[in-house]
Amino acid sequence: MAPHSLLKAYRDVQVESVAHGGRGAELVVTLYESVCQSLIQAKLHQERREFLECGRQSTRAMTIIAGLRDTLDFEQGEPVASNLLKFYNAVLSKILAAQTRNDPLLLQEASDLVQSVSEAWSQLAFPERKPLVPAATPGHVETSRSSAAVPSGAGVAAAV
Repeated sequence: MAPHSLLKAYRDVQVESVAHGGRGAELVVTLYESVCQSLIQAKLHQERREFLECGRQSTRAMTIIAGLRDTLDFEQGEPVASNLLKFYNAVLSKILAAQTRNDPLLLQEASDLVQSVSEAWSQLAFPERKPLVPAATPGHVETSRSSAAVPSGAGVAAAV
């Protein structure tokens, strides 16, 4: 399916969800899970040197991320929209870097970032569920380069 067709399909699902009283956070969680699945598949294909299928899975993940990015509401959703824009751009950059460098570790990092924010959205969509990971311990400091540029899942959720 062409990227334009995927974006149209994404928008149609979004409109339908809202029109039928669906909760947007549930849709976002579903889309994030799809991105993670595609990135893991892309990583596996890249490791097996199956570059065509790796490219397909990477493109699928990037198309979903681009669709999410295009629906950000900067008028009513600040500062969360700006944080999500930075997040989406960082994930897209990691995926593109993984493709150009043939580095499956970057695909794993992109998947980990999306999974982190997905967990925060999941807490919003399904508040009755308990978190899957324990809360950070006091004194824990994130030292990776990505933490400075990309808001954490908890940070995005707290802003919402």
